[in-house]
Amino acid sequence: MHEGIVSCAPHLSLKEAARLMTKANVRALVVVESNCGLTGIVSTTDLVNATLDRPATDGKRDLTVRDVMTTPVLTVTPDAPIAQAAKLMLDRNVHRLVVVENENENCTPIGILSMGDIVRSISEE
Repeated sequence: MHEGIVSCAPHLSLKEAARLMTKANVRALVVVESNCGLTGIVSTTDLVNATLDRPATDGKRDLTVRDVMTTPVLTVTPDAPIAQAAKLMLDRNVHRLVVVENENENCTPIGILSMGDIVRSISEE
């Protein structure tokens, strides 16, 4: 997993989210609220899809992360077997899982596990 997370608030504009992803060199942001934390996850794919779905002349309000984020967030703990995490990703058609300290406490994300992490793990075995 990638330890640590790059997070944002749900009210962040998509443009600001894209800037944050670029600056941090990440492909996803963990969306957190002040009360509990983990609210959603927004990926580069979510941003691109939202942009392509709206013509440049669309008069609607600017979209925010909340409008395009994935919820509920799928989580695993650091001690979850890699095969279990991979199966969850494949079954739910997602490319990332948020890693939380324990499964009963989803308010504190500690990392992200991506398909790329799993491929690297397999190559190192």
